[in-house]
Amino acid sequence: MLPLSTLRRATKEALAFVSGQPDVDSAEVFASADANLTVRLNYTSHIPSNGVEEPKSTESFGLSLRVVFKPGSDGLVKTGFGSEPTDLTLEGVGRSLDKARLGAVVDQEFYSLPRPDPAMGTPAVLVPAASDAQLGYDPAVMRVGNGKLVDAGWRMMDRALNAFESSEDLLSLAGSQEGLSDLGLILGGDLVLLQSRMAIASTHMPRVKTEQNTLIMSFATAMVERHDAKGSGWSVGNRMSEFAGESAAEAARNAVSAIDGQRTPSGAYRVILGPQPVAEILDWVLMPGFSLGMVFAGASAFMGKLGQQVADENLRIYDDAALPGSPSFRAITDEGLPTGRTALIQDGRLSGLLSDY
Repeated sequence: MLPLSTLRRATKEALAFVSGQPDVDSAEVFASADANLTVRLNYTSHIPSNGVEEPKSTESFGLSLRVVFKPGSDGLVKTGFGSEPTDLTLEGVGRSLDKARLGAVVDQEFYSLPRPDPAMGTPAVLVPAASDAQLGYDPAVMRVGNGKLVDAGWRMMDRALNAFESSEDLLSLAGSQEGLSDLGLILGGDLVLLQSRMAIASTHMPRVKTEQNTLIMSFATAMVERHDAKGSGWSVGNRMSEFAGESAAEAARNAVSAIDGQRTPSGAYRVILGPQPVAEILDWVLMPGFSLGMVFAGASAFMGKLGQQVADENLRIYDDAALPGSPSFRAITDEGLPTGRTALIQDGRLSGLLSDY
């Protein structure tokens, strides 16, 4: 994976090159490198299986430009976007600039590329430091090798098998420890480690800002096939030292709990939602409506309701990418501005929306 120093240098050189073009008014340069490391779980008690499959990985890097061109003979300002994968050289920057010129359009509502806001302060350039523990970056995830990656997959598998083998319900159904395999115990899932580095600079904020982040996601599905019982579990974090494979154990326990389950009749019930359904509701139902772009397009469920009661008065929802220790921590946005807290629903009232610059 490309080091931050390479991204920083490429960004600085690209901004100088683009800014020197006679038809360019202002520009923004974004360079990034990302990696996805995946271990797949595949265990069946009654059919020969590997348990943990071989790890797989993908890496990508590239550079993109947002360019504001000087007014033409018609006096109109055009903006364009261009990108080039796997090439951070000035030749790649030139091709990105050509794409931005070719696709440039007039946007009557365009004001400018992002500018620093003195009231918000200037985001620092992030480098590996002791404070990384409170941020979204774990050096152990960045330098993880195949051995430790596979070990983490087996950690998930061991937690699930321990949950199966310690279940008194399963033991009573199987008759003995040796008979557990006859129940058709199945576990599948994925362990995904994400590594991300980025650098950004622009005409209005020429100092190159950098950031790196890591994320650990695990997903597991378990079954007791003979009894048509199924359960799932998942977890999200960014610290390798805190990863225990609990999602697989959760899936196994949920599968055991589903044995001899009864279908609930249709009706209205009081329920307590776990983290996964809450995340699904937020991601697919609520969050799109909080986007200023959706409001601008007239497609938000919250149209015309800013400041009005839209939920129970006990509900509060806010977006905070800068929350220390959270898996989705980001110190800067992909426009180079500092992140912060935005209240979306306060005491049941729609109080804010999400937007870029």
